[in-house]
Amino acid sequence: MTELSFQRRVLDNGLTLLFHANSSVPLLSLCAFFLAGKDQNPMDSPGLSSLTARLLDEGTEHYEEEQISQTLEGIGAELTTFGERELSGACLSLQSGDLQIGIELLADMLRRPTFPPERIELERHQITNHIQAMSDDPQIVGSQLLNEWVYSGTPLAKPVLGTMESITRLTREQVVEFHRRRLGPGNCVLVAVGDVDFGDLLDAVVSHLGDWHNADFELVRLEGLQRQRTPIYDHRPMDKEQVNIYLGHLGVTRANPDFYALQVMDTILGGGPGFTSRIPRKIRDEQGLAYLTYADLTGSSGVYPGRFVAFVGTAPENAQLALDSLKREIALFLEDGPDQDELETAQEFLTGSFVFELQSNASVARLLLSIEVFSLGRSFLVRYPDLVRAVTLNDVRRVAARYLDTINYTTVIVGSL
Repeated sequence: MTELSFQRRVLDNGLTLLFHANSSVPLLSLCAFFLAGKDQNPMDSPGLSSLTARLLDEGTEHYEEEQISQTLEGIGAELTTFGERELSGACLSLQSGDLQIGIELLADMLRRPTFPPERIELERHQITNHIQAMSDDPQIVGSQLLNEWVYSGTPLAKPVLGTMESITRLTREQVVEFHRRRLGPGNCVLVAVGDVDFGDLLDAVVSHLGDWHNADFELVRLEGLQRQRTPIYDHRPMDKEQVNIYLGHLGVTRANPDFYALQVMDTILGGGPGFTSRIPRKIRDEQGLAYLTYADLTGSSGVYPGRFVAFVGTAPENAQLALDSLKREIALFLEDGPDQDELETAQEFLTGSFVFELQSNASVARLLLSIEVFSLGRSFLVRYPDLVRAVTLNDVRRVAARYLDTINYTTVIVGSL
């Protein structure tokens, strides 16, 4: 694996620009990431960050929503906005020759959205429809119930989209205030990947974003996230053919020094393909108790701790047996740990599949964002296989004992028992 070369500039206003050249096709991906997601929502306003992000392309000081759509269609570009746990923003995919109009349009959406009242009402309607649809999906319901327990007392406990009650209450004034106080150049990472000259890119970014300032910018730092100390049980009856079972508790941040040992542990225990992971192999393939099953701790890690979650989807008549088997496999893993073959298979899987993170400009942009936010270093691509291969059997046993709690789980069951 070769080093991922990229240019980095921090503008005087704090905006960070990252650029990786890819001349294989004449395309460009421009992704503006704000380091603010639902973690920045007031406790009584879940969904505010997501609503704000969804409205970035719904009208600006220089472009009405229809003009934005027509401009994008005219140059064959695609735009997506997103709101996540710790991120929000917009990504633009376009032909590299359209760099100037792309930067101009994106900058206006980031700096000068107007949040037209009629577009807010349209988004509100669409979001409530999404929430209604998700309320009938047992996996989404179960995952959200687990979040409510794991992140209790923080904005992370609530859905990214918010709730029916909160979305109907949110006002335009709250959206404007969230944009003014939480989204600014100081927490914006603009990542460009594609076939353009870096000098031209930098000139365009400085021209359209260099004088952007946000005097009221302020981020909230969440405190008090702790792993539970007692078992919790929550059953949500639901008239479905399948029972969905979640076991979980608070996990780790991406910056945790044991992250790579935990990645290997995940792959062996339940995060890799069935033939490499114990839980899918034993519960699904050998015992026939699950339609779907997995376990993962590192996948949700970020600035804040993710969650450990072990999941099994099973028939109602097998629910207790599947739950017992899930608990037993985790307990056995802590008692015995992996063997050498399991370790090497997991390491080969992780180092072999890492290349798939580089298959598109957008995926490279996400990787560059992680390198920036978590200070992974320019040589991360080169070092990653060595970091994984350096993990020993004792490392996996040690981190399993430290980060997995086989007693103080939250158990969430969605379905009919």
